[in-house]
Amino acid sequence: MYKTINDNLEWLLRLPVIGTFLYHGYPKLGTEVANLGYVGYLVGPFEFFGAIFLLVGPFINDKIHRAGALMISVIMVGAIYMHLFKWNDTLKDVEWQILLLAVSLYFAIKDCDLMLNDNE
Repeated sequence: MYKTINDNLEWLLRLPVIGTFLYHGYPKLGTEVANLGYVGYLVGPFEFFGAIFLLVGPFINDKIHRAGALMISVIMVGAIYMHLFKWNDTLKDVEWQILLLAVSLYFAIKDCDLMLNDNE
């Protein structure tokens, strides 16, 4: 599990992301978001349970924490798309969403044993 200070440093990234999505995801549970129809009903569960999975995943199973990170990544890609292409915001308006996307992608692929080069 976590044995050194360096192993625990990632919690400095993890806890603010968890807190953000628990706080903003819980009120959205069971409600439609941004007039997106059925997809709008997935925003709350993806945010809330993505945060729960990020919280408990390191203690239970690596796949759980990766699933939570990917759930949050999907939401952030959708949020960036909506801001830039539907609401005509600028990149300055989505810097927080881009940061959350980057951090969630970090958790999704950190220590992932993907074979990127088949020549070895």
